[in-house]
Amino acid sequence: MMFSDRLLGLSATSAPRLFERRLPVHARARAFCSPHADVCRLRRRNQRTSSLIVSAIRLAASASTMAASEEMIELPTLQQLALQAIRAQGFSDSDSSTMLEVLMYAELRGNSQGLVKVVSGGLPRDASSQPPIVEHETSVSARINARGSYGMIVMDAAVCTALDKAASGGIAVVGTHGNASGTGALGFWADRIAQAGLVGIVLSQSAEYVAPHGSHEAVYGTNPVAFGIPRQGESPLVLDMATSSTAYFALVEARRAGRPVADDIGFDASGAVSTDPGAILDGGAMRSFDRSFKGSHLALMVELLAGPLVGGAVADKASSGNWGNLVIAIDPKLLGNADRFKAGVEAVLSRVSDAAPLRGASPVRLPGQSAAQLAAERLAAGQLSLDSQLLQDLRALAEAAPGDSPSAPAVSPPAPHPAASGGPGPSRVLLMAASVEPEQPQQPRGMSTNAIHPRSKTLADPYQAMSPPLYQTATFGQPSATEGGPYDYTRSGNPTRTLFEAQVAALEGGDRALAFTSGMAAISAIVRLAAAGQHIIAGDDLYGGTSRLLQRVAPALGISVSNVDMTDPKNVEAAMQAGKTAVVMVESPTNPRMQICDIAAIADIAHAGGAICSVDNSILAPVFQRPLDLGADICMTSITKFIGGHSDVTGGVLSIRGHDLADRIYFTQNAEGAGLAPYDSWLSARGLKTMALRMERQGGEWGAPPAP
Repeated sequence: MMFSDRLLGLSATSAPRLFERRLPVHARARAFCSPHADVCRLRRRNQRTSSLIVSAIRLAASASTMAASEEMIELPTLQQLALQAIRAQGFSDSDSSTMLEVLMYAELRGNSQGLVKVVSGGLPRDASSQPPIVEHETSVSARINARGSYGMIVMDAAVCTALDKAASGGIAVVGTHGNASGTGALGFWADRIAQAGLVGIVLSQSAEYVAPHGSHEAVYGTNPVAFGIPRQGESPLVLDMATSSTAYFALVEARRAGRPVADDIGFDASGAVSTDPGAILDGGAMRSFDRSFKGSHLALMVELLAGPLVGGAVADKASSGNWGNLVIAIDPKLLGNADRFKAGVEAVLSRVSDAAPLRGASPVRLPGQSAAQLAAERLAAGQLSLDSQLLQDLRALAEAAPGDSPSAPAVSPPAPHPAASGGPGPSRVLLMAASVEPEQPQQPRGMSTNAIHPRSKTLADPYQAMSPPLYQTATFGQPSATEGGPYDYTRSGNPTRTLFEAQVAALEGGDRALAFTSGMAAISAIVRLAAAGQHIIAGDDLYGGTSRLLQRVAPALGISVSNVDMTDPKNVEAAMQAGKTAVVMVESPTNPRMQICDIAAIADIAHAGGAICSVDNSILAPVFQRPLDLGADICMTSITKFIGGHSDVTGGVLSIRGHDLADRIYFTQNAEGAGLAPYDSWLSARGLKTMALRMERQGGEWGAPPAP
């Protein structure tokens, strides 16, 4: 399990990728499939405080304070060491990887939710726990009973569920209850949601550590809250804050180190102000973060939303084993244009950053900016300084790990969650019941392997059929008279078609794919992107059906068409009409004369003139050419030819780059009823499995290279 710089809130170029995101294993057959469901029964009065620990806060302190007791360690070495130390406590490889991902996110940012938890009793495992289950669900919400599973594992499932539901419904509200262990840095989870282009809000409840303002009796937990805001061309903006005066583990570390805390942190059991962290932890209470009623009331709101609303405990939380969490994911498209929202975000953030600082003060900083800078510095250095005793304890735990500990996987880009390539609309859903395999260390996969073994290769049915079930139905039942499910009517979406579309999008490198009843139905949807009075440029050597459509149908719609020799991009440039050309339609190789066009050059010309570039790639298919990689916006591939391969299905599929463009085309497909039928979708998915093999064999007759 590796992180990536994007998980740290950094731009793609600000630091080398160090860790790879792993998608959680979870099934929607009313239970989450996790190899181990573990729980941390973390009790305020029963900590293993004899373990020497260090808070990540210490890592950001002055060098003179750290130098005497700290040790420099390479990040890959630290990652492997920490992974083994987590496994030594009885967690499965899968759960250990998830937990490491969250802990290292915090460690690199100087957050007290880091590796200190591994050696301080923060990860005790409860063997009596059971896998979490979904006990209540609608199309946009779910309540998960953790049944004692460890907090980070439960939150992993909750966030993944929220992303799935927001992909189809535009919004998701997921609550969890039934565990008594921390979820790690909430900013990690809010960031994951925002990475998918959604607004993320995460709230968490815990045991009684904090007193309401005006009292010294602990009632609230530290009750953190996190927000993740997607940005335009930047990593998400993340705010992660506890509503308490300090973090729980900051007090644990201070007690271990024998350090006093500030006199405004909390009270002892008698209600007297105390600088002794042990007195605050043992029967005392922390104060709210702003030491006033406003912060206290915010903590109350978190307590209510992450407690009673989701089924969490309302009293005696330390011993009830029933802490709650609330996850909310919102697609900005629900309220309009997502790009407009992101542009507005950038405008506001620029105003904040550029606001005139007070005399003698530093420039205004955005939420998470300092932590992101610290993480960037550590990633750039490839190492960080940790407390020597912490490292000693990690090494001791790692030595006790089970044999054959997995090695850290090689660095590679993060794998986005399916929701990152989809949004509202049934055909965006990567199957509500689809089984998503976890990312595992592996060699790069070729086209043939990806075609035979797609990431979402089966529907989760009771028998785990290797060939996906066929949903030969026109209509689908709904949760209730007022709630809609992910599918309602096959014209708008069908699980079998969605599965095929998802596989094609992955092979083509698109954000989304849409399957049509024929190749001409797909091309007609492209023509619909031009309005009356607008202009289309196409080649002069085209498939006969395309020529007929552009010569007879398009003009009747008020669309003018210019046919040019596209083997020379200058002809395309000369035919562009400023403010009018909406679509440039390319065939390469052309049908029937097999002429080759410079797709990249033509795409640049189209984009410079504000037009969309589409490519008919039916001759080469994704086996030998991927037009989206060359700059095209839409790739049309005939299913009838090489995808189907058995002369028993007619169809066409569009692979699309950009969610807004995909939404426009999906609207036309749904409105005109041009979606591929379930059985034809099933046949097409079957054809994908042998497409590369067939094309390589056929191409060998004329010397074509093997598929990459």
